[in-house]
Amino acid sequence: MAITVDVGKIKLQWRGTYAGGTAYEIDDVVLHNDSQTTSAYIAVSNGTGNTPSTSGTVNTTYWNLMARGAQAASEGTVNGQVQFKNSTGFGATTLLQYDNSGSLLGIGKTNPTEEVDVSGQTVISSFTNITGIGTIKDLVVDGVFDVKSIRNDVNVIAAAANATSNIDVLTSSSVLFTTNSGDTWTHNIRGDGSTTLNDIMSTGQTLTVTVISAQNDATHYSNQITIDGSAVTEYWINNNTPGSGSASGYDVYRWVITKTGSASFLVLATQNQ
Repeated sequence: MAITVDVGKIKLQWRGTYAGGTAYEIDDVVLHNDSQTTSAYIAVSNGTGNTPSTSGTVNTTYWNLMARGAQAASEGTVNGQVQFKNSTGFGATTLLQYDNSGSLLGIGKTNPTEEVDVSGQTVISSFTNITGIGTIKDLVVDGVFDVKSIRNDVNVIAAAANATSNIDVLTSSSVLFTTNSGDTWTHNIRGDGSTTLNDIMSTGQTLTVTVISAQNDATHYSNQITIDGSAVTEYWINNNTPGSGSASGYDVYRWVITKTGSASFLVLATQNQ
Protein backbone atom coordinates (compact mmCIF):
# COMPACT_ATOMS: atom_id res chain seq x y z
CA MET A 1 0.00 0.00 0.00
CA ALA A 2 1.52 3.28 -1.12
CA ILE A 3 1.38 6.28 1.22
CA THR A 4 1.65 9.78 -0.22
CA VAL A 5 3.09 12.41 2.09
CA ASP A 6 2.80 16.13 1.25
CA VAL A 7 6.19 17.20 2.56
CA GLY A 8 5.14 20.82 2.11
CA LYS A 9 2.65 20.40 4.95
CA ILE A 10 4.98 18.79 7.44
CA LYS A 11 5.54 22.29 8.82
CA LEU A 12 3.56 25.51 8.87
CA GLN A 13 3.55 27.43 5.62
CA TRP A 14 4.43 31.11 5.89
CA ARG A 15 2.42 33.01 3.27
CA GLY A 16 3.29 36.59 4.17
CA THR A 17 0.68 39.37 4.37
CA TYR A 18 -2.89 38.24 3.81
CA ALA A 19 -4.33 39.01 0.36
CA GLY A 20 -8.00 38.64 -0.46
CA GLY A 21 -7.39 37.11 -3.88
CA THR A 22 -5.02 34.38 -2.67
CA ALA A 23 -6.20 30.80 -2.03
CA TYR A 24 -5.14 29.56 1.42
CA GLU A 25 -4.93 26.03 2.77
CA ILE A 26 -4.98 24.54 6.22
CA ASP A 27 -1.82 25.46 8.23
CA ASP A 28 -1.00 28.48 6.08
CA VAL A 29 0.16 31.37 8.28
CA VAL A 30 -0.40 35.04 7.35
CA LEU A 31 -0.02 38.52 8.75
CA HIS A 32 -3.14 40.68 8.78
CA ASN A 33 -3.67 44.28 9.95
CA ASP A 34 -7.01 44.68 11.69
CA SER A 35 -7.78 48.17 13.02
CA GLN A 36 -4.14 49.19 13.45
CA THR A 37 -3.21 45.84 15.04
CA THR A 38 -1.06 43.47 12.94
CA SER A 39 -1.32 39.84 14.08
CA ALA A 40 -0.46 36.33 12.81
CA TYR A 41 -3.27 33.92 11.84
CA ILE A 42 -3.23 30.23 10.92
CA ALA A 43 -5.69 28.79 8.42
CA VAL A 44 -8.04 26.07 9.71
CA SER A 45 -10.00 25.66 6.45
CA ASN A 46 -9.22 26.03 2.79
CA GLY A 47 -10.64 29.14 1.14
CA THR A 48 -10.22 32.39 -0.73
CA GLY A 49 -11.35 35.90 0.23
CA ASN A 50 -12.03 35.16 3.89
CA THR A 51 -10.51 37.99 5.93
CA PRO A 52 -8.84 36.61 9.09
CA SER A 53 -10.22 39.28 11.41
CA THR A 54 -12.49 42.32 11.24
CA SER A 55 -12.80 44.96 14.00
CA GLY A 56 -11.14 42.59 16.46
CA THR A 57 -13.38 39.58 15.69
CA VAL A 58 -11.54 36.54 14.30
CA ASN A 59 -13.13 34.67 11.38
CA THR A 60 -12.91 31.31 13.15
CA THR A 61 -14.50 29.43 10.23
CA TYR A 62 -11.28 29.84 8.27
CA TRP A 63 -8.66 31.18 10.71
CA ASN A 64 -7.39 31.01 14.26
CA LEU A 65 -5.41 33.76 15.93
CA MET A 66 -1.85 32.56 16.23
CA ALA A 67 -0.12 35.59 17.77
CA ARG A 68 -1.61 38.99 18.50
CA GLY A 69 0.56 41.96 17.62
CA ALA A 70 0.86 45.34 19.33
CA GLN A 71 -1.33 48.19 18.19
CA ALA A 72 0.24 50.53 15.67
CA ALA A 73 1.45 53.85 17.04
CA SER A 74 -1.47 55.97 15.90
CA GLU A 75 -3.40 57.57 13.12
CA GLY A 76 -3.03 61.20 12.10
CA THR A 77 -1.05 63.05 9.48
CA VAL A 78 -0.35 66.41 11.15
CA ASN A 79 1.86 67.13 14.17
CA GLY A 80 -0.22 67.97 17.23
CA GLN A 81 -3.27 65.86 16.40
CA VAL A 82 -4.73 64.35 19.57
CA GLN A 83 -5.08 60.56 19.37
CA PHE A 84 -8.29 58.84 20.43
CA LYS A 85 -9.46 55.24 20.70
CA ASN A 86 -11.17 54.12 17.50
CA SER A 87 -12.55 50.60 17.70
CA THR A 88 -9.47 48.44 18.37
CA GLY A 89 -7.01 51.05 17.10
CA PHE A 90 -6.47 54.79 17.16
CA GLY A 91 -7.88 57.70 15.22
CA ALA A 92 -7.09 61.39 14.81
CA THR A 93 -8.52 64.52 13.24
CA THR A 94 -7.21 68.01 12.53
CA LEU A 95 -10.20 69.34 14.51
CA LEU A 96 -8.75 68.01 17.77
CA GLN A 97 -5.37 69.69 18.00
CA TYR A 98 -2.78 70.36 20.70
CA ASP A 99 -0.08 73.02 20.27
CA ASN A 100 2.71 71.85 22.56
CA SER A 101 4.77 75.04 22.11
CA GLY A 102 2.05 77.23 23.55
CA SER A 103 0.09 74.63 25.60
CA LEU A 104 -3.01 75.35 23.50
CA LEU A 105 -5.85 72.88 22.96
CA GLY A 106 -8.13 73.31 19.96
CA ILE A 107 -11.54 71.62 19.74
CA GLY A 108 -13.05 72.16 16.32
CA LYS A 109 -10.03 74.36 15.53
CA THR A 110 -7.00 73.44 13.42
CA ASN A 111 -4.88 76.27 14.83
CA PRO A 112 -5.81 77.02 18.47
CA THR A 113 -4.85 80.45 19.79
CA GLU A 114 -6.08 80.09 23.39
CA GLU A 115 -5.38 77.61 26.18
CA VAL A 116 -8.73 76.01 25.38
CA ASP A 117 -10.02 77.16 21.99
CA VAL A 118 -13.46 75.78 21.11
CA SER A 119 -15.23 76.43 17.81
CA GLY A 120 -18.91 75.55 17.44
CA GLN A 121 -21.80 75.02 19.83
CA THR A 122 -20.80 73.86 23.30
CA VAL A 123 -23.22 72.28 25.77
CA ILE A 124 -22.30 72.30 29.48
CA SER A 125 -24.75 70.25 31.53
CA SER A 126 -23.38 70.92 35.01
CA PHE A 127 -22.05 73.88 37.00
CA THR A 128 -18.93 75.44 35.53
CA ASN A 129 -16.84 78.13 37.18
CA ILE A 130 -14.87 80.34 34.79
CA THR A 131 -12.24 82.51 36.45
CA GLY A 132 -10.46 85.28 34.57
CA ILE A 133 -11.10 86.92 31.24
CA GLY A 134 -12.61 84.83 28.47
CA THR A 135 -14.04 85.31 25.03
CA ILE A 136 -17.23 83.40 24.29
CA LYS A 137 -19.08 83.59 20.99
CA ASP A 138 -22.59 82.25 20.36
CA LEU A 139 -23.26 81.14 23.95
CA VAL A 140 -26.58 79.38 24.63
CA VAL A 141 -27.58 79.17 28.30
CA ASP A 142 -30.44 76.90 29.42
CA GLY A 143 -30.90 77.88 33.05
CA VAL A 144 -29.33 80.45 35.37
CA PHE A 145 -26.40 82.50 34.08
CA ASP A 146 -24.77 84.42 36.93
CA VAL A 147 -22.20 87.02 35.82
CA LYS A 148 -20.43 89.51 38.07
CA SER A 149 -19.39 91.81 35.23
CA ILE A 150 -19.50 91.91 31.45
CA ARG A 151 -17.26 93.94 29.19
CA ASN A 152 -18.74 94.46 25.77
CA ASP A 153 -16.64 95.14 22.68
CA VAL A 154 -17.47 98.46 21.00
CA ASN A 155 -16.85 99.04 17.31
CA VAL A 156 -15.20 102.47 17.24
CA ILE A 157 -15.63 104.14 13.84
CA ALA A 158 -13.76 107.34 13.01
CA ALA A 159 -16.63 108.66 10.90
CA ALA A 160 -20.03 110.31 11.31
CA ALA A 161 -23.12 108.26 12.12
CA ASN A 162 -24.86 109.53 8.98
CA ALA A 163 -21.90 108.40 6.83
CA THR A 164 -22.33 104.73 7.75
CA SER A 165 -25.27 102.74 6.37
CA ASN A 166 -25.03 99.38 8.14
CA ILE A 167 -24.59 98.20 11.72
CA ASP A 168 -23.11 94.68 11.59
CA VAL A 169 -23.96 93.05 14.91
CA LEU A 170 -21.67 90.08 14.20
CA THR A 171 -18.83 92.60 14.51
CA SER A 172 -20.36 94.35 17.53
CA SER A 173 -23.82 95.41 18.64
CA SER A 174 -22.35 98.60 20.14
CA VAL A 175 -20.96 101.28 17.82
CA LEU A 176 -19.26 104.58 18.64
CA PHE A 177 -19.02 107.23 15.92
CA THR A 178 -16.29 109.69 16.88
CA THR A 179 -16.92 112.26 14.12
CA ASN A 180 -19.80 114.71 14.58
CA SER A 181 -22.90 113.71 12.66
CA GLY A 182 -23.49 115.78 9.55
CA ASP A 183 -27.17 115.05 8.92
CA THR A 184 -30.07 112.88 10.04
CA TRP A 185 -29.60 109.16 9.39
CA THR A 186 -31.23 105.74 9.23
CA HIS A 187 -29.07 102.74 10.10
CA ASN A 188 -29.69 99.27 8.69
CA ILE A 189 -29.27 96.54 11.32
CA ARG A 190 -27.99 93.21 9.96
CA GLY A 191 -25.71 90.30 10.82
CA ASP A 192 -23.03 91.32 8.37
CA GLY A 193 -22.57 91.75 4.62
CA SER A 194 -23.49 88.10 3.93
CA THR A 195 -25.72 87.27 6.93
CA THR A 196 -29.13 88.69 7.82
CA LEU A 197 -30.22 89.50 11.34
CA ASN A 198 -33.16 87.20 10.71
CA ASP A 199 -30.75 84.29 10.14
CA ILE A 200 -28.83 84.73 13.39
CA MET A 201 -31.83 85.28 15.67
CA SER A 202 -34.46 82.76 16.72
CA THR A 203 -38.06 83.70 17.42
CA GLY A 204 -38.31 84.93 21.01
CA GLN A 205 -34.74 86.21 21.19
CA THR A 206 -33.87 89.83 21.98
CA LEU A 207 -30.85 91.84 20.87
CA THR A 208 -29.87 95.35 22.02
CA VAL A 209 -28.07 97.59 19.55
CA THR A 210 -26.36 100.69 20.94
CA VAL A 211 -25.27 103.61 18.75
CA ILE A 212 -23.24 106.47 20.22
CA SER A 213 -22.93 109.52 17.99
CA ALA A 214 -20.68 112.55 18.43
CA GLN A 215 -22.76 115.73 18.03
CA ASN A 216 -22.32 119.44 17.33
CA ASP A 217 -25.66 120.23 15.66
CA ALA A 218 -29.12 119.71 17.20
CA THR A 219 -30.69 119.18 13.74
CA HIS A 220 -28.76 115.95 13.28
CA TYR A 221 -30.38 112.86 14.79
CA SER A 222 -31.97 109.48 14.04
CA ASN A 223 -35.51 108.34 14.74
CA GLN A 224 -35.78 105.16 12.67
CA ILE A 225 -33.88 102.06 11.55
CA THR A 226 -34.29 99.29 9.01
CA ILE A 227 -33.60 95.59 9.63
CA ASP A 228 -32.09 93.55 6.81
CA GLY A 229 -32.99 96.41 4.48
CA SER A 230 -36.70 96.49 5.39
CA ALA A 231 -38.55 99.20 7.29
CA VAL A 232 -39.79 98.43 10.80
CA THR A 233 -42.01 100.25 13.29
CA GLU A 234 -40.11 101.74 16.21
CA TYR A 235 -41.86 102.12 19.56
CA TRP A 236 -40.16 104.97 21.42
CA ILE A 237 -40.24 104.78 25.20
CA ASN A 238 -42.78 107.25 26.60
CA ASN A 239 -43.65 108.08 22.97
CA ASN A 240 -40.61 110.37 22.84
CA THR A 241 -39.83 110.14 19.15
CA PRO A 242 -36.65 112.20 18.59
CA GLY A 243 -37.04 115.45 16.72
CA SER A 244 -33.58 116.76 17.46
CA GLY A 245 -30.15 115.78 18.65
CA SER A 246 -27.63 117.32 21.01
CA ALA A 247 -25.85 120.50 20.00
CA SER A 248 -22.64 119.13 21.56
CA GLY A 249 -21.27 116.02 23.22
CA TYR A 250 -22.78 112.64 22.41
CA ASP A 251 -26.22 111.15 21.81
CA VAL A 252 -26.93 107.52 22.69
CA TYR A 253 -29.53 105.43 20.85
CA ARG A 254 -30.61 101.99 22.02
CA TRP A 255 -32.67 99.68 19.85
CA VAL A 256 -34.09 96.66 21.69
CA ILE A 257 -35.00 94.23 18.91
CA THR A 258 -37.15 91.17 19.63
CA LYS A 259 -37.76 88.62 16.89
CA THR A 260 -41.46 87.70 16.88
CA GLY A 261 -41.44 85.52 13.76
CA SER A 262 -39.64 84.99 10.48
CA ALA A 263 -38.37 88.42 9.37
CA SER A 264 -40.71 89.98 11.93
CA PHE A 265 -39.41 92.19 14.75
CA LEU A 266 -40.63 94.32 17.65
CA VAL A 267 -38.37 97.34 18.15
CA LEU A 268 -38.29 99.41 21.36
CA ALA A 269 -36.15 102.54 21.15
CA THR A 270 -34.66 105.23 23.36
CA GLN A 271 -32.55 108.34 22.80
CA ASN A 272 -30.38 109.86 25.51
CA GLN A 273 -28.83 113.28 24.98
